[in-house]
Formats: sequence, C-alpha cells, structure tokens
Amino acid sequence: MTGNGHGRHISRRPLRRRRSLLYARLGRRGPRPLPPQLLRGFRPRQRSSSYATFLQGFAILSLAIFLFLGAALGAAAAAGFVGWTNITENLPSVEQANGLPFATTKIYDRNWVLLNEVSDPETGWRTPVGYQEILDHITQQQSDPSKPHRAWIFDATVAAEDATFWSNVGFDPAAIARSFVFNLQGAPSSGASTITQQLVRQMYPEQIGFERSYTRKIREAITAYRFTKHYTKEQILEMYLNNVYYGNRAYGIDAASMTYFNKHPWELTLAEAAMLAGLPQAPSFYDPVQNYELAKARQHYVLGQMVKEGMISQTEADEASAQPINLQVQANSHQVFRAPHFVNFVRAYLEQRYGADMLYRGGLVVRTTLDLGLQERAQQIVAEHVERLAPWDVNNGALVAMLPWSGEIVAMVGSADYYNDAIDGQVNVAVRERQPGSSIKPITYLAAFEKGWNPGTIIFDYNKRWPLPGQPGKYYAPVNYTGQRYGAVSVRTALSNSLNTPAVQALDFVGVQTMIDLAHRMGIRTGLWRGPSVYGLAVTLGGGEVTLLEHTNAFATLANNGRYVPYTPLLEVRDGHGNELYRHDRAGAFERGEQVVKPEHAYQITSILTDNRARSMVFSPNSPLTIPELGRPVAAKTGTTEDSRDGWTMGYTTDLVVGVWAGNTDNHPTRGIDGVQSAAPIWHDFMVAAHTDPRFAETLAGPDGQPIAPEFPRPPGIYEAPVCAATGKRPTPGSRTITEVLVRGEEPALPCNRTTPEEAADLRAALADAARSRNFTSRGLQTLYEYAAAVGIGR
Repeated sequence: MTGNGHGRHISRRPLRRRRSLLYARLGRRGPRPLPPQLLRGFRPRQRSSSYATFLQGFAILSLAIFLFLGAALGAAAAAGFVGWTNITENLPSVEQANGLPFATTKIYDRNWVLLNEVSDPETGWRTPVGYQEILDHITQQQSDPSKPHRAWIFDATVAAEDATFWSNVGFDPAAIARSFVFNLQGAPSSGASTITQQLVRQMYPEQIGFERSYTRKIREAITAYRFTKHYTKEQILEMYLNNVYYGNRAYGIDAASMTYFNKHPWELTLAEAAMLAGLPQAPSFYDPVQNYELAKARQHYVLGQMVKEGMISQTEADEASAQPINLQVQANSHQVFRAPHFVNFVRAYLEQRYGADMLYRGGLVVRTTLDLGLQERAQQIVAEHVERLAPWDVNNGALVAMLPWSGEIVAMVGSADYYNDAIDGQVNVAVRERQPGSSIKPITYLAAFEKGWNPGTIIFDYNKRWPLPGQPGKYYAPVNYTGQRYGAVSVRTALSNSLNTPAVQALDFVGVQTMIDLAHRMGIRTGLWRGPSVYGLAVTLGGGEVTLLEHTNAFATLANNGRYVPYTPLLEVRDGHGNELYRHDRAGAFERGEQVVKPEHAYQITSILTDNRARSMVFSPNSPLTIPELGRPVAAKTGTTEDSRDGWTMGYTTDLVVGVWAGNTDNHPTRGIDGVQSAAPIWHDFMVAAHTDPRFAETLAGPDGQPIAPEFPRPPGIYEAPVCAATGKRPTPGSRTITEVLVRGEEPALPCNRTTPEEAADLRAALADAARSRNFTSRGLQTLYEYAAAVGIGR
C-alpha cells in the first residue's frame, strides 16, 4: 500500500489506475485534459524508454561516484569507503507516505458559512488540498475574468525550488555535483535538494538522518529516487504543497494562502503565488509581515526563475512584480470567530465526543445546525433590548432557539456582547445554571395531568401555608406576584396567569420528586439533581437551577406533544480523510425521540399556554406574549425569580422553540423588572423575525423541505366538552358550564355538586381566609362563593 500525503493509502498499480484511485479516495474527479495555458509548467512523467533507463542508470552511477569521492576525500578522518549496503540500511519504505500528523478543524453553519477554524496551539494551521482539486477550480474559473486562469502556485513552486522537477528522477545529479564542487572550493552551497528530496527529508527525518554529511545526502537522494518511482509527479507536488511550512503557523499551501491573502490556492494571482513560493526556503527570513522588502526581493527572484523556465514572459513578470501585495494576516479566515458562544459550545461538544487530539489535530469538517443569519439577528435583538433595559439595572441577556422536531440549535446567544468584560460577556449564560422562576410551572401541571387533573380542575388560591420540614413553627406561604388572591381558579387560569399558590398546591398533589423526574425526562438533564429535600415545594416557583439550553429543550418536548428529542449542535462531521463520523438523521429524529408523557397531556398544556384570553386576568391582552402578526398559535410562559434577578420567557410554535433570559451575569438584583417586561420583548421580536423574514424559511421547514403546519396537531384522545364552571366537575342539570379541552376516559368523575373531603376542607379554609383578608379580588370572592353554593357548603 502507498500513501498520498494525507494519510490515505493507494495500492501500487499502473500509473493511470493509481491516479484514478487517488482521486476517488480524495472524493475528487480524475484528471481531465486541460488547455496548455492552465498549467504551462506541467510536464507529465515519461513512460519507460531506453533513454529513461539510461537516465536512471546514470543516476545510480552518479550516487556511487559521489560516494567514492566523499569517502576518498575523508580518508584521513574516516574509516574509508562506506559500502553501499551500509548506506542503504534502514532506509524508509516509500509505500508509507503520511504527511504532517495534524490538520485544521473547520466549523461551519448549516449553510456552509465558516464560523471558526480550530488549530493545534502547538503547531498551526493546515488544510490539505488536492492537486486535481486546484485544477478543477481553475477550470471553473475560465469564464470569470476576475479570477486567475492558471494554477500559478504550481509553476511558481517548481521554478523556485526545483526547475527540473517534472523530468528528474527525484534528485538532480548535476546539482549535487555542483554543490560538491562548491563545497570543495569553500564556497556556499548552491542548494542541491529537489522538491522530492525536501519532501522525503520532511517525511522520514528519523530514517534518513539529521547530520550534515554526504552520507545523509546520499540516503536522501536514494529515498527520493525510490519515491519518484513509486508516485506520480502530481502526487509528489501535492504532498509537498500540503506539508511544507510557509511561516506564521501556516503549514501547506491552503493554510498559507488563507494566512497571507485570505483566499484559496486557486485564487492566487501570479504575484501572490510567486511570493508564497519563495517562503519555504526561509519562512522567518522572508516573512512578508516582518520583512516585506526581503519578501519582495525573493518574489522577484521567483518571477525571474519563471521567466527563465519559459513559464511566463518578462512582461508578465514585471507586471506581477509591480502589483501591490495586500496582506490579510490580521483579517484572514483563521481569525474568523462568528457566533463565539456557540462555537465555544461546539468545540467543547466535539472535544467531549471525539477527544482533544481529534479536535485540534484531526482536520475535522464540522457542519453545525446554526443558521448564521438567524444567529446574527438574535444577537442584534438581544443587544438592542438589553441596552433599553439599562434603567432597570439589566445588563445582559441570552437566547436559545431550536427546531423542536429535530433538536437542532439554530441560534445561541450567550450574552449581550461577547467582548464586553464589564458584563463578563464571554460567559455563556445559555449553558449556565440559573433559577427559572415560574417558567417551570408547566412541568408541574403536566405532572398533575398525569395524575388525573385537567385544565378545568379547580384549585383554591388563598393564604395557604405548608410546614417547613425540620423547622417547627415555621411555614412556607407563597404569595402571587400581584399580591392578590383569586379564589377558586381553574388550572387554565392559574397557569396562564402564573399564580403561585395554585402551582404549589399542584406540586403538593403530585410530589416534588415526581415533578423533578418529569423535568429530567423532558430534557432538563443536568439540573435539579440535589434531591427533593433541598428544593422542597419552592421548586415549582423556580427554586431549582436549570440551564436555558435544557429548559428550551424541555419546552420543545411540549411542542412535540410530549416527545423528547435531544438538542444537537451538529448536522454532520467528517474527519481529515473525508470519512463521515456523524450525520444527523433529520428525517428520523422525531421518530427516534422518546415519548416521555402522554401526547394528550402535553397538548392540554399547549392549549393553556396559547390561550391569550385566559392570561388576560393578570397580563395585558396586548402583552409581548401575543404575536397576532404571525396569524398562528404561539405558546408562551414567563418567569421571574426572587428580587427580580432573572427574567425568563419560554415559548414555541410548531416549528420553533425559543427561550430567553435577561438579568445580570453576577446575579445581582435588577430594579424590580419582571420576565414579561425584560425577556418577553426579546422573545417576541425574535419570534417575529424568524417567522417573517424569508431568509429563514428554509431553516424552519420540515425534513421534507416544506413548511410545517402552523396548528399544533391534536392527539386522537383529545376532545372538547363542557365542565361545571363553578367546580370544574361533571355538569349537572341547570349548572353553568364552560368548554374545556379533555382527554377521553379522563373526564371529571364527580358531578358538579359533589366534592372530596380534602377539597371541602380546602374550601372552608379559603372561605375563612376570605372573611378576614382584604387581598382577595372581587372576582376571587365570587368564585369561592359560587363553588361553595354548588357543593352546599356555607360561608
């Protein structure tokens, strides 16, 4: 087996078959006939002939002569003639031709826009590029007058390093002889190493040796000769260009082109190619960034060599030499760092999945789920709104957007400004644990639905207290954000208006551990693991910590009617050889998801979170939670933590789920602003932008490329039926009813005029509280009295 300079291997076959296999393994087309002007310097290796046999024999004879001369001249200090066997002992096998053991990882958005390049911090940048790949691009550029029509880097490299490259046998006997004579005369060496010799010296340093001696030079020449017998000239030039060092941490011609000119090798002008071709001899000395005049002088030399070899005319050389060089070292693709929080997240994700060596040295090609256009719009919206929130002492915000059916993260804003140290901008709040406030309440009520409740179930909102475990005489007594009490309220009213005491009642009904277990199943995988005794009943009001990313994933589970599809930042990953390591199965992602709750129960939660009329008791009917301009159902839930430290808004449509946080990175309190005032406007504007800008329609489309239906799919067990308005129970003749979303087989068991002993006790406690408290709304008092009248309990 043999190699091609990328760590790939090809078998030893006839030349034409070998080249075809090489291009196949590189994922490229084989060579095609090209017009002479594309590569005037290209001269393919000649087939076997009597002349070629003579030339090869002459090369071997030359080596023997130089060996003898070197031994004779060094007889006074050496042991004498060194035999041919000793010289060739332990020479490398040219069948194993692996290039440099590292390559640059490149991270792209879903549309192949470069986000970041990840280099080995101990080496530099390197992206192997094929000989034929360069020619293919040159061919494609023939009709574009603004692009080069020749592969200048091939001619320039040959002219600069090895004018006889296309015809020599791996080394140049005449050049070796010339160097030998110069050394005898005490003059500086004229440079006898061909491109092939330089390549094998770099590939096999241990086997060939490091010492400056004729013995090492001969070993190098023999290996170069064998290398030339084994590989085509095109392969050798490709390997050389992909492994040679060009300075400024750039290894290989693609990295060099990007480092100095921010373009690919096929886009290089004659002037640029000549400058790059001159660098390998002494990259630091000829560094155009530090030593521009020396680099220009070297460029002039290379152009002169190209004229000498008939590759270009003197006029072309003069024009190229006069052309200004526009270096891009400070603004090239290696410096690209778009969507920084997301990129850092992806880098950590890749390192965890494939290891640090693969990330920094494996040359991964990573296509992520991010839509850069959507990301930039999200960043802009977050930054603009955070600036407006400055009077309330809010200096930061974060946003996560994903496709619920596939788990693809399409936007991740980790802070209002990554580069603002005053707000710890580099901290990715999207993956930091924060208390979610009331935005976690839907999970509590979903757990209650799993245990028999429904949106019409009545809960009593009054000054109820719960004993604190291990603290005799102390109680937990939640209050609503408004400070008011609302009497007998349905689950629909309680959740949509984010009432606190009913939420604690619901958690008390299902149990803290049950609610936490459901949160874990829905997508909150790293948070809420300290145990129910640590969190207590306050967990339903946001007393535990979650990350915005996982909380958004949990809401995606609601959007999916109870099916958990884990988030992913990756669409596909390939290694440096083009092998596919990962591909996200978009078409099968939803089906592979886990149904963690009954679809009907998740749909009931969605029916509440999309009910703007129900939430109007506390929230304005025109709050940012409503988006009439979309003309489709939109679910939303806000959250605010103690001292208004955190403001949240979570919400979703059938095709997009978005979570937003606003507050301060260091967790100091804001000036009394809640989630609907801080986070909701960000959420609202992003939802509108994502759904109304046609640029994002393709991203939000389903796996078949078609828009996803705007209406949430109704599971088969869902139906609408009347319930008793006063008690939420089964209607009786003459009772006032309202229509509620129910699940077949889970209808209220008791009639309107019946109640359980626990409900009766709770009602009496609420009536007693209403008799002595001024905090009840008039509507709250009325609902209590209507419930009491329906079940026959006096005030």
